[in-house]
Amino acid sequence: MRIAHLIHGLGLGGAQQVIKFIVQERGAEDFEHLVYSCHGGVFQEQIEEVGGKVRILPRRIPKLDPFWVRGMAKAMVDDRVDIVHGHLFGDSLHGYLAAKRSQRLPMVLTLHNSTDARTGLQLRGYRWLLNGDTVPVACAEFVRTSFVDAMGSAARNVRTISNGIAFDEQGPRAERSELPELGLRPDAVIFATIGRLEEQKAYPVLFQALRELIDSSHADFQVVMFGDGSLRRDLEQMRLDLGLEDHVQMAGFRKDITRWLPAVDAVVFSSIFEGLPIALLEAMATRRAVVATRVGGMPGALKSDRDALLVPSRDPRALAEAMGRVIDQPDLRRRLGESARSRFEAEFTAETMTRRYEDLYREVMDRRH
Repeated sequence: MRIAHLIHGLGLGGAQQVIKFIVQERGAEDFEHLVYSCHGGVFQEQIEEVGGKVRILPRRIPKLDPFWVRGMAKAMVDDRVDIVHGHLFGDSLHGYLAAKRSQRLPMVLTLHNSTDARTGLQLRGYRWLLNGDTVPVACAEFVRTSFVDAMGSAARNVRTISNGIAFDEQGPRAERSELPELGLRPDAVIFATIGRLEEQKAYPVLFQALRELIDSSHADFQVVMFGDGSLRRDLEQMRLDLGLEDHVQMAGFRKDITRWLPAVDAVVFSSIFEGLPIALLEAMATRRAVVATRVGGMPGALKSDRDALLVPSRDPRALAEAMGRVIDQPDLRRRLGESARSRFEAEFTAETMTRRYEDLYREVMDRRH
């Protein structure tokens, strides 16, 4: 069975990681995966390394590009595609048109973020796609519920397949003694943030929380920020303005996040909206304590005070209080980390996610025949 995944680019992103894991964990002989993208990026090599075939199909026109539709439709015929799998809005819209043009191929559509993250135009586009003959899948139960709430009967057929990741227990692990490479003190309590430096992640709220922590009485702590984005300069300036130079290190984009996570103590998420972040699953897999805002799929993945500490979004004081508990209570850090790992093993492995998608692909093909 040949599956064509559609994604606008293969740079850093959660949807790109989901595609990589589906390819990596595929059934040995049942499935062949192709990835159609406008341009390459860090995930192109990774997807090809695990057995996926990548086609770069340039896009010429913003918004709606008929040439891109035509190019994808031709590629689907040439590659003898059985099912089209769209991942983000623009890719899914163009892919749906291409699938109809190319032998009316069936289409699976993954919803990677809740309706809170959508523009009005995108919501209208999704309503049109969901009312068609697509097979829609939400990456978390919260995402499914948001579409049902926003669209009513148009979203009645959305089902949930939770994101999952592959984690190698025997993979490379950084030691605490290596933390100075990132400008960190091995004897401090180390938090990590993981994600694009964009408004969604609300890092200014995190910086305000850190200022409160510094002004109160806590053990020594630092934060290392993994990621890059359009707000990097603004955040670097805010870091200086708030006097956080000694407490915040900006490590930029790293391919080896899971190598560094075992060397830190906790991971913090200050987002104002999310789906089910891959970075959250990486923290759970590595037994890190998690402090996160109560948004998106995070409350569905982790129960507060059992698997993580969850706080309201846009509330620096609540975030500071939760981080302060993690800093001052080593036993709490260990308990949260172990509980999060158990939750990960039960629900969020890449193998579990991929088997569920493969069952869906078979269901779609059976229905077509």
